Amino acid sequence: MKTSRCFNPLAVVVAGFVCSLLPGCASAPKAGAYSLKFELAPALVGSSIQIDLIGANPVSDLPKWQTTSVTEYWQPDNAQRRDADKGVLQFGPGKPNVQTFASTDPVWNRWLSTGATYLVVLVDLPGISADREGNADPRRLILPLDVKKWPSDVKALELRVQESGIRLLTPIKST
Repeated sequence: MKTSRCFNPLAVVVAGFVCSLLPGCASAPKAGAYSLKFELAPALVGSSIQIDLIGANPVSDLPKWQTTSVTEYWQPDNAQRRDADKGVLQFGPGKPNVQTFASTDPVWNRWLSTGATYLVVLVDLPGISADREGNADPRRLILPLDVKKWPSDVKALELRVQESGIRLLTPIKST
């Protein structure tokens, strides 16, 4: 008995559509490197402020960074801060009030090679010391690096450091 195999293009289209609806079937995030432009709000001009940038993969890094005490992170000799593969920006007297962390910085290659799909931004902001649950601490901002989350023409993310915390200025792609 001979069985015939036939290719049904409609079945392939339907299977692809169904797969796109299932969370496990969707394509994995494709992370991109972005230039990060930070500006200080007028009230903070001249203040000494440090910003640490950390690439986080969703398995081993992101859960840790979501729950880290930002107050403890900024303590001298903090092991997590010391061991983090990070980029650093420093503001202060005599330094520009607008600074850019380039998408070509070598740390981006290290972050992306470890599967980083999020960027953790931590700011040592004077006057704010109380930790809050999870990402609610205004000194911490966790941004997606998935290129599908941003409009296709976005190559740089713009952020403002204010007395009340970090504010993302670049609009996220509407879903």
